[in-house]
Parts: sequence; structure tokens; C-alpha cells
Amino acid sequence: MFDDDHLPREVVGRNSHMNEVTDALSPIEDGFRAENCFLFGPSGAGKTTVARASVRALRREVLDVPHAYVNCWQDYTRNAVLEILARDLVGTAVSRTSSTSELIKRVKMNLNSPGVVILDEVDQLEETEVLYDLHEIRGLSWIGIANDEIDLLAGLDDRVRSRVSVGYRVRFDSYSDDMIAEILERRARSGLGPNAAEADVFERIARLCDGDARTGIKTLRVSARFAMDEGLSTIPVRVVDDALPQAKREMARKTYSKLNQHQRVIYEILREEGPLIQRELYERYTRKHADPVTLRYLRDSHLLKLEHYDLIETEHRAGKKFYDLSIEHHEVHPEQV
Repeated sequence: MFDDDHLPREVVGRNSHMNEVTDALSPIEDGFRAENCFLFGPSGAGKTTVARASVRALRREVLDVPHAYVNCWQDYTRNAVLEILARDLVGTAVSRTSSTSELIKRVKMNLNSPGVVILDEVDQLEETEVLYDLHEIRGLSWIGIANDEIDLLAGLDDRVRSRVSVGYRVRFDSYSDDMIAEILERRARSGLGPNAAEADVFERIARLCDGDARTGIKTLRVSARFAMDEGLSTIPVRVVDDALPQAKREMARKTYSKLNQHQRVIYEILREEGPLIQRELYERYTRKHADPVTLRYLRDSHLLKLEHYDLIETEHRAGKKFYDLSIEHHEVHPEQV
């Protein structure tokens, strides 16, 4: 009930978003290719939950619809994405040595009906031409999940951008405090029991987590652990304030485990030498990484993503912008992950 990949039976506060995504997928029910669909919004706003719940709803209508899920933060290369599609979308065995053309051929040959793939953290793709590959596979549509449309499109070449610039856009705002409190109450009732906590616990967590349901759920879990350590059968509101920083530290460790090679180099440089201005950071990065990206790509992709997920923070001093690890990550050592 408290894992990131848990899919609740009902999605709280996102009915209109669900309707938009299910409308985009509805042509599959009649045997046609669906519209591509992009979900944009801040972290913890329910984008992944809505995407997965929409595919679940589709599968109630079309039981054998081919579908797959790709976490592009972990599987960010062209071949990695295509390997998942070959395995999960069309059920073919693949070798790690399979070429891009072979993987595309296998998917095309074995996709016998319209299907859909969820591309979570799609802005983390390092080889965005895979979006063009997917567009060229007959019958295949995707749900792309990202934080910001401008940032996503800025990283695409013209050929890819022309293919992905059409389709549904579903935009998410942060959850309200009331929505998060309801989400937490449902999680607690299902995972901990009907009397695990009073409403003031859920309301306090909701006020502290700034619209991020993921942070709220993790804080509830840590609060429950703190109460259990004290031998209590219910969660007292007094443990919430101590649970929040611990929850953030645990989330920081998990986030670190998902970083790609470029981001880990940046992270480790800032751990050892931060704060640094962009030029200093890039110079150290190029010395430490065997295949460095350009300064522009580093700034617009990796640094932007690290900042968005609160792994790093920026500060302006004397007219210069300094990068450093966030407070939570100063307390987390990579060996602890």
C-alpha cells in the first residue's frame, strides 16, 4: 500500500485527467491505433498513477491489449526501451546483443493488434530517436510522462519533434491539501487498518508535503513505523514532524539509486566539491566522465532534472549561480543506497 508502484483501486482527485487519457486510448477498443498522449506536471501529482489506471481501465474492455511500461530514468537508451517492448509488449525473447534494427523488426512483426506503452520520465531518454521508432510501429501509441513540455521538446531534434508535437496534452497541478489527506486516509485504512490514525495526522502531513503525494505517502509510512517503535496502536500527530525529514532522506536514497551515469558523476562532484558554478562543475564533469555530454545538454537535461527532483539546489551569490546538493542529500552517502 505504501510502495511507489502500488496502484490504488480508485484514483483520488483526478477524474478529469482519467477521462482525458481514457478518451485518448479509446480507439483501441475498436481495433484502431490510439492517440499519443503526454502527461505534464510536477512530481507527486499523480501522473504515473493516472497513466497506469487508464491502461487498467482499457484492459477491462480489451483483455489482451498489448501493453508495456518503461521507466526511462532507468532504461534511458534506445536499445533498452526497445528490449522492454520486445519482451513485454509482444512477448519475444531478446538477447542483450540484439541490434536496434532487429529489435524494431521483432516488435513490428509480433504486434498483431493496437497496443500502448507508458514512457515514464520520458524526458530522461538520452536517445530520443526511439520516439521516432515507436511512431513508425504500426498500431503502437504511447503515454509519455514528463514534468515540463518545453523542456521535453527542447531536447528533441526536428524529425522527432514533428512526430511527437501532435496528440493529447493532459496537464496536472499539485494536489490540494484536502486531496492528499484523502489519499493518505485511504492508504492508511487499507494498509494499516481503520483506526490507524485520526484525521489530524493526515491533515498535518498534507500541509507539510507541499502538494506532493509521494512525499505524503512516504511520511505516513515513516510515521507508522515511529508509532510502532513506541508500541502504539495508532499514529500520534506529534511524530509527523520528525517523520517528514526521515521520509525525505529515504526518498533521497531511492532517488540516488535511479540516477544514470552522467547524473551520478555530477552528484559525486557536488558531494565532494560543491557548491560550484556551472563552468566549474562542467570542467570537473568532463574530466571524470569518459563520454561527456555538451554543456547545454548538461544544463538543460541533467541539471534541470536533478534540481526538479530536489537532489541539487541552486543559490545566487555575487551575480553567480551556484549548484550544490540538497540538504537531504548531504545526509545521504551513496554507499547507504
